Amino acid sequence: MAYKTKISLLRFFPSGKFPLRLSAMGKEKQGSLSDRLLSLRHHLHESLSLGLKYNSGQEAKWVCIDAGMESHTLKRIDGFLDYLSLSLSQHPLIKESISKIIPALTGILKSHNVASQNYATEVTSKLVSIIQNNIRDYPTLEMIASLCHLLLLDRFACTTKSSCVIALSTILKKMSSVIGENHRKIKNILEANSIVGCISHLLNDEMEGFTETVVLLRTIVLGWPEMRYRVWKDNNLMKILEDNCDNSNISISTNVLKVLSSLALCSHGAKHLLENEALFRKIIRCMGKSSAVGVRIESLILFRHLVRFGELVSTVRNTNYETIVEAMTDAMAISNGGPLILEACRTMSVLTRGAGPHHLQLWVCNIDRISADIILRRFTYNQNLLGNKEILEVHQHVWDILSFLVAYLPQQFRPKSTGLDDLISSACSWALTVVGRRSRSMSSDILYLDEAVCRALLLMLLSPCNYVSQTSRSILSAQFEPYYDSISQLVERVFASLHSTSTGAVPTSQAISDLTILGCLATFPQYQTLILQWKGLNIFLDVIKGRLDGDILVDREKVMPHLRKLYTGKTCCSELVNDWEGADLSLFYALICLSQLIDASNYSIQDSTNSPFWRILRDDHIGEGPKSYCAYILSLFGVYGFPSNFGTKIGELSDMKALADIRFLLSAGYTLDVHGAILAARCPKLVPPNIEAVSDKMTIVKMSERVDKEALGKILGYVYTGFTELNDLDEGCFKKVKVLANNCSLESLSQMLNKEWPKWGSCGPHFNLAGALGLDGHPFLDVILEAKSSKQMSCKYSSCHLSTPHVHAHKIILCANCEYLRGLFSSGMHDSFSNLIKVPIDYEALIKLNKHFYHGKMPQVNPDCYWKSLTREEQISELIAYTELSSLAEYWFLEGVAEDCLSSMLPLLSYGNTDIEVIIEVVRFAYNLGQYRVVEMCVKNLAPIYPKLRYSGYIAETGDDVAEILRIEHVRLLENHSPNLQ
Repeated sequence: MAYKTKISLLRFFPSGKFPLRLSAMGKEKQGSLSDRLLSLRHHLHESLSLGLKYNSGQEAKWVCIDAGMESHTLKRIDGFLDYLSLSLSQHPLIKESISKIIPALTGILKSHNVASQNYATEVTSKLVSIIQNNIRDYPTLEMIASLCHLLLLDRFACTTKSSCVIALSTILKKMSSVIGENHRKIKNILEANSIVGCISHLLNDEMEGFTETVVLLRTIVLGWPEMRYRVWKDNNLMKILEDNCDNSNISISTNVLKVLSSLALCSHGAKHLLENEALFRKIIRCMGKSSAVGVRIESLILFRHLVRFGELVSTVRNTNYETIVEAMTDAMAISNGGPLILEACRTMSVLTRGAGPHHLQLWVCNIDRISADIILRRFTYNQNLLGNKEILEVHQHVWDILSFLVAYLPQQFRPKSTGLDDLISSACSWALTVVGRRSRSMSSDILYLDEAVCRALLLMLLSPCNYVSQTSRSILSAQFEPYYDSISQLVERVFASLHSTSTGAVPTSQAISDLTILGCLATFPQYQTLILQWKGLNIFLDVIKGRLDGDILVDREKVMPHLRKLYTGKTCCSELVNDWEGADLSLFYALICLSQLIDASNYSIQDSTNSPFWRILRDDHIGEGPKSYCAYILSLFGVYGFPSNFGTKIGELSDMKALADIRFLLSAGYTLDVHGAILAARCPKLVPPNIEAVSDKMTIVKMSERVDKEALGKILGYVYTGFTELNDLDEGCFKKVKVLANNCSLESLSQMLNKEWPKWGSCGPHFNLAGALGLDGHPFLDVILEAKSSKQMSCKYSSCHLSTPHVHAHKIILCANCEYLRGLFSSGMHDSFSNLIKVPIDYEALIKLNKHFYHGKMPQVNPDCYWKSLTREEQISELIAYTELSSLAEYWFLEGVAEDCLSSMLPLLSYGNTDIEVIIEVVRFAYNLGQYRVVEMCVKNLAPIYPKLRYSGYIAETGDDVAEILRIEHVRLLENHSPNLQ
């Protein structure tokens, strides 16, 4: 037999010079590959040699078109695969055979013979199921294309299509982790073969192979997020998924829910799902205890993905919240739930992050008792816990849930059971343990649990609920009292370790745990003194400044591994809702600690505008939590509010009395002239009731004798700018400001004036004037901006009879953003009194301009799923609107508008995000409009593919001048040897 084997090998190595590995194999090789397998391999290679041809690059191609030869080769492959296993597929000889089998199968899949295609599909599925992940070691792009093409054909039996679906799904699943060019090429293949539409057709036609087809769909949307929009845009496919998400067949239901979960990782997909009320009700029903465990798990994951986006959170939390809470608490309470409890805890920790009616409903459903049962009884803190990652994760999520629950409790809340007391005592005991063992090095698992427990304890101490804050303070104080020396040593060690964090280094989980325990200590007067003795206030200031100057942000998810498991799959189109703590956790905790120490120290701020707190408040990239604590700290020094660039602009208009339309009459004959549009947007309570419409006459409002002129002036300063300084007020006037703020429903200002702790999850009043376009601001509309368009439209205001596209606006708000209009309205010329201004831009651009006027920033379109779902005409309209605004900005002196438009257009004009035809149309329009910066952007994006454009005829469409610019840029790239050339 060994002699025969040698003869077989000589067919493939005629020179007799075997590779070193083969020549040394001998009996070892015969032991690893059976004689039967070697014989099958020999016959297989004989058949393959008749159909495979090699090009100059030694790339194999199947060229045989004889049906009999195809059938014979497939039988050889099939028989060979019968003797293969995953382990054997790693053998060098077998790998060589597979490298020949794959091009053969790829070629036969393209055969004109239906029987050969059927058989090849089944054999391909068989091969992929055997070699599994090893498929990535072979060139499979053509095979993927062939399988996709076969699915488009209607001539196959269901079993053949099922084999094709399984093979394609398996290959794509293994290839989804591949990055770079191959990943992009696979996406192009899927799009070129309209795979999503094909799947929609398959699912619509028959139920056989339904599950396998749904699995293929999930593989595609999870591995290639760019394909998601094609799914949620396909109404037929979405209807099929809706109908089957609660299918009685558990396999179908769970796989459909997995597809929907993948779609919900896209914000536009999540919106689309939530717009379907019937589907949302089914998802909630699937979470209930009447569903199978597997279905409940998948529906919990889907629900978690739906609540991850900020703009959708309130919609989800306020809809059917009783049913949602009941389903989730039931899942958490199951004694032997295992994976179900874990997913329920994960989902609950996301759901409880924001305020809503579901919070109190959770207490009605005994969430404290259930949580205490998980922490204290079902799973205890012991070595087994720390050896079991899933149990550890459950504990971390339960502590997170508790921290959010106590942060949102109302002031007078009292629990019905002892579960909350047990959890408070447990958290305090854990903190005491932290104090006692901090000198020893700890495992990462314990440090992770330290952060979760101490964070929950910190939020208990800061809870707005009197019962929770007082109980936790009482227990912790009593437990800490005998250990003052240990706490002193802890503070010393922690401050020594915080030096690296203050210099901008990446904070470790140890540093975060240190800051949380310091935050707890800083709430007690006796430990405030201790912290200040160790120069803690200066250290916290250094940490804050270091984090601001550093370029490495570390949010909680980066430090705590259990948060990285909340979402399964790659997200797209929208960032996660930023945790209230913000993108830098150490900055947030340092601000909490500092806010506790200010009153106990002699720290002072000479110039608030030069302080790090002012810098944080004006930074749009810092989270709401840090900003809220900065606003609280500044309020301790007489500065109240949230300053912004837009607010500064509007504040400059307070002295523009020519456009004032309301006059407040105060006692002693004092008057204050104000602008109704600003009041309508920022403080509607100051707008006089029953104003019919704007007129040339000033609306006179007589104020109560009790309204103080200086106090009202401070309130108006806050309304116009977003902040106010009260350092110069005496106590009596300060009280009047507090009364006015409360009567005017300025909730955020009232909280700061009353020195209230920031409420967890609260958002500072973002400065915008969109409210002026509502009912309160309607009487003050005094100008119309008319677009250049021949289209007809009806106005939403019954008093307006203008039929051309236009928007209504307020002159005072236009003045804040446009120097040209400010000069026009104050010039006294005839046009300054006109209530109609013709704007030389189309209506789409006018809408964007008006949003800029009222929000202080240009609306952006991102190159995401939504952008790709637009038609070519819609994309051109968006890009032309930005181009027109860039041009208008030059003539109307619109500060920052041109730059905003260009930055918005840059990613949209990238070849790959937008079709060539769209870019060509935009560059031609921009050139004719004289917007050469837009032309330059387009040219830089198109220059690498200049040869392709020239051969396809696109160059001629741009015009001679643009064509020459493109040619010159391409030559420049050639001279620089750019790697981007195609």
